[in-house]
Amino acid sequence: MIHWRLGGLTSLHWQHFDGDWVIYDDGSGQTLAADPVIAGALMALESGCSTLADIEAQVRRDLQIDADGDLNERLADGLAFLSQIGLIEAGAE
Repeated sequence: MIHWRLGGLTSLHWQHFDGDWVIYDDGSGQTLAADPVIAGALMALESGCSTLADIEAQVRRDLQIDADGDLNERLADGLAFLSQIGLIEAGAE
């Protein structure tokens, strides 16, 4: 099972604009525009969630999204993207 976590130097700062998020990472100097799902995934990671299932459950609660298969796929793709740009890391437990 994959466990996700924020990158070791990741330190996020948040701004909310018209339903979307702008996130700045002190560790890398990167700025990211994110929709509520991807922002929710990062917030879930900040609060200690680590598995895709835990992240999905937290995002569903926070955004009040009913069960649908699309969210799981969107989160999996989003986590892969966030990993590629170095904001999060995957590990196994």
